[in-house]
Amino acid sequence: MMSRIIPTYELGAWTTTEFKDDQEFQEYIYDIFKEPGKYEFDETAYLFNAEAKRFNEEGLYCSAPFRSKDFMAYWDDQKNKCRQGVIYNNNGRSWFLTRDYYMWLNFLPIFDKEEKKYGFAKVRDAQYHMALYELLAELNNQHSAILKKRQIASSYFHMGKLINTYWFEEGATLKIGASLKDYINDKGSWKFLDEYKTFLNEHTAWYRPSNPEKVLLWQQQIEVKIGNRKTSRGLKSKIQGASFEKNATTGVGGPCSYFFHEEAGIAPKMMQTYEYLRPAMSSGMVTTGMFIAAGSVGDLEQCNPLKDMILNPVANDIYAVETNLMDADGTTAMAGLFIPEQWSMPPYIDAYGNSEIEEALVAIDLERSRWKNELGAEQFQLRISQKPKNIAEAFAYRKASVFPQGILAKQLKKIEEKEYPYELIELEKEQDGIVAKRTRKLPISEFPVNKKQTDKTGSIVVWERPAAKRPAFGAYYASIDPVSEGKTTTSDSLCSIYVYKNATEVTRTIASGEVEQFIEKDKIVAAWCGRFDDINKTHEKLELIIEWYNAWTIVENNISLFIQHMIARKKQKYLVPKQQILFLKDLGSNRTVYQEYGWKNTGTLFKSHLISYAIEFIREAIDEELDDEGNVMSQTLGVERIPDPMLIKEMLAYYPGLNVDRLVTFGALIAFAKIQQSNRGYTKRRESDSQSLVNSEKISKLKYTSAFKNIGRKKSSMGGRTGRTGFKNIK
Repeated sequence: MMSRIIPTYELGAWTTTEFKDDQEFQEYIYDIFKEPGKYEFDETAYLFNAEAKRFNEEGLYCSAPFRSKDFMAYWDDQKNKCRQGVIYNNNGRSWFLTRDYYMWLNFLPIFDKEEKKYGFAKVRDAQYHMALYELLAELNNQHSAILKKRQIASSYFHMGKLINTYWFEEGATLKIGASLKDYINDKGSWKFLDEYKTFLNEHTAWYRPSNPEKVLLWQQQIEVKIGNRKTSRGLKSKIQGASFEKNATTGVGGPCSYFFHEEAGIAPKMMQTYEYLRPAMSSGMVTTGMFIAAGSVGDLEQCNPLKDMILNPVANDIYAVETNLMDADGTTAMAGLFIPEQWSMPPYIDAYGNSEIEEALVAIDLERSRWKNELGAEQFQLRISQKPKNIAEAFAYRKASVFPQGILAKQLKKIEEKEYPYELIELEKEQDGIVAKRTRKLPISEFPVNKKQTDKTGSIVVWERPAAKRPAFGAYYASIDPVSEGKTTTSDSLCSIYVYKNATEVTRTIASGEVEQFIEKDKIVAAWCGRFDDINKTHEKLELIIEWYNAWTIVENNISLFIQHMIARKKQKYLVPKQQILFLKDLGSNRTVYQEYGWKNTGTLFKSHLISYAIEFIREAIDEELDDEGNVMSQTLGVERIPDPMLIKEMLAYYPGLNVDRLVTFGALIAFAKIQQSNRGYTKRRESDSQSLVNSEKISKLKYTSAFKNIGRKKSSMGGRTGRTGFKNIK
């Protein structure tokens, strides 16, 4: 690797800093890369844009006579800084301005929305941070994805990045693209390129003619005549533009140094573009160019490619940074670059360009309080998504959620705080029956699932094992959303199954001869979500789960392969016939479906009907604690019967059209179970204190703790007044 010699300012004088190779330089950038609010710009920042200030004051950059020694020295020095970047050192702190950021601040004027006039960009730590992020991506031979707030001058900056290379490097091919032509033509980003070219040719010594010079195609060259022969002179670098309204791969062929995807948050075909373009940005295993996707979130259905790049950076070869801005809880994870509203938010920026984060957050919260009182729910959510404090807000559903967000968020927190212990198991069929074995394989814990994830098999999550070696048929129900194929690299659809334990009315005779009665509440006790490359293995896993719990099972029959599997094995007794799925009769649905088993998920069945059962299950008050006067002091809601964090996350994220395998499975299960319960009543069980003691002794020998210790029992003395004490200590 060649050494880097970087112009350096320290103690009032210019010198240089030499890095022996890219590795040493990279370590330096790692060391200074922080985040807005922590860069600690001081008075040194006044020098970052010193050339722009000189131009503003004097109307020119260099007063030395044209082509004089001083004139040439000045422009050679500035050209070097625009190609190498600049280091500023002061009082033990160091800042590096990337080549594109230095040039942008000093030689590429923009329309300043704060000043409402054309001028040069002000020093801002958010833009400085973005420039460093892209440099690190390049040094790591990776690509860049930036989810940003609005009004961060991203288009101006990135057109400056392209101009920098176009102006100073030989033979580079630079491309911009967008989902709509108006984003990149002379009404969009190309207008900024044209403004930059005009300014540089008029006010600097770096004159660069272009031929051709038309919208969406420039090449840096000029035609000259030598004798009778015409030839072209220049750096030969090109800038091209293409829109992907009709075809995601228009204009992506050929080598590429930088590709900037404009308005990446409104780009439903961007992932296709990216995948087609990547070969043009590599040579074997060596990355030769960089894809840059930057944008704010537009329509949710159009932002999925950017969302995938931000949330799954490693799988997409995107440079990832650690952030604690995943959600409102401060969850930390690796992601593409996120630029939230509180970074570089006027007027909460100090004199040096540092973000005043805490002050900005207070102002944002006050503004949101006002919005909440003044706006409808949908408009309120949309406002927040355009000025997000965290990544979750940017991608959140903009309409009023059908699910109770507060209740779900509280339950998710309980789960994440380990209030619901669980086992990860695999089931095997042996001579004596089905055996459960612990596994280190993890369940799928990503929503939406990464399409490129190679192992999508996951593990079975068990919150409560079957109550007996062979439970009574009907004590458990199961619900399955099957898949149509095995191995796939293009689908994020998974097979899912939930096992549900029915509510049981228990009558117990205690030692004194008194009889007490209580209800063991219904709950989700097991789940699996995944798929195998071999569809038969997927079916076998479902079969084992059903048999283990002896569960009566409803299956979505849009795909009938699993039903056929069970019939072939003469195990259709586990399948609920269509006639027994009473929510279909209630709606007059599935009359034209000739499949004997299961239910068909029509276009409206889930979102218009089944989902209401899921919501009711969540909101149901399953316990109340009363004071002496009969007033409710606290309530236990049905959501506490849901121990699966992934199901909760699907509910939180849900909007019509979103792929929610778990939620569909759950909604159908609860609808089926509740209607069965209302028609047939509770499953009943009688026991005595001696039986209970034996059972408790058996349970005490197990290392596994029930996930539902927090959900209790409602007791009543037979013939006496029904009490309303808490459901406690399910054992």
